[in-house]
Amino acid sequence: MRAAAFVLFAFVLFCRPIIAQDLHFSQFYHQPQQFTPAATGMFRGTMRGAAIYRSQWTTVPVNYQTFSGAFDWKVRQRGTSLLAAGFSLTNDQAGDAALTWTQAGGTVSVVQALGEAQALSLGFGVAFAQRSFTTNALKFQNQWDGDIFSANAASRENFNRNSGFVPTLSAGLQWQLESADSRNRLSIGAGAFHLNRPKLSFRDDTKQRFPIRFAINIQGAYQLNENLDLVVFALGQGMQKAREITAGGGVRRVLTTGPGNATAVQFSLAARLGDALIPAIQVERNEWTAGLSYDLNTSDFNVATGRHGGLEIAVVYRKIPVPPVKVFKSCPIF
Repeated sequence: MRAAAFVLFAFVLFCRPIIAQDLHFSQFYHQPQQFTPAATGMFRGTMRGAAIYRSQWTTVPVNYQTFSGAFDWKVRQRGTSLLAAGFSLTNDQAGDAALTWTQAGGTVSVVQALGEAQALSLGFGVAFAQRSFTTNALKFQNQWDGDIFSANAASRENFNRNSGFVPTLSAGLQWQLESADSRNRLSIGAGAFHLNRPKLSFRDDTKQRFPIRFAINIQGAYQLNENLDLVVFALGQGMQKAREITAGGGVRRVLTTGPGNATAVQFSLAARLGDALIPAIQVERNEWTAGLSYDLNTSDFNVATGRHGGLEIAVVYRKIPVPPVKVFKSCPIF
């Protein structure tokens, strides 16, 4: 656990210059593929599905609605090597103009076991992204005649297009340590997105290139005793002058164990630097995990939000086959 604590401290210390993100989630640890395609296939079991829904800033007119779903599975294992593939879909909508970001794509990773407790993964991703908006709910100066507003009056605004569609490439690495005889684990992943710098604009006379987004995420757990674990997690990502740094931790309590009767509950508290405090709870039951979090806004924007940030709900399913009696796998990560 000392190693995990040191890595987390160094992460928070040195990630301050990092600048942040396409989409925005507080329970980022439930969908690590958003931050490195190398996370594809890096889980216990044969198949994983995850979905996150976020509703942010509902007390102000520019509220955000964000959804992300991901599915990955282990295609083939040969010796100490593993090939995995995945698919993800994200959608984000904000404001009266319904400014929308939609992205769908696939990932593939190659995982190599490094002994019985460690593994290293290299992943790549290809996705297609669409940015769009609508003017139906917008109001323009030309729709005022000096006394009253007329929604039927022409806005006299010219938009060359209200949507754009581009391909985008990503790549990443992930290292994972997982003990076979305890619940101790640690994973560190790094990813880079929009590597091809695609161009997208709503105007014909100029097209903006997407900046590359860099992301680093850490997740760790240390077994304190038979029923209690200490958990830590952190995320840093940067995209030009925007940045996000989130770090937190908590405790996980194992309530019941055994085939078909595994139950645990986790309580955590995280901070997104300069933005929010994030209390969260999650419940695990056999192959299912459900999480609930809420952002308490601490930035200057709390004048408008009244400290109300965003409600977030996450659901994860992992298919974990029961191994036949007397079958032993040398690498617990697989």
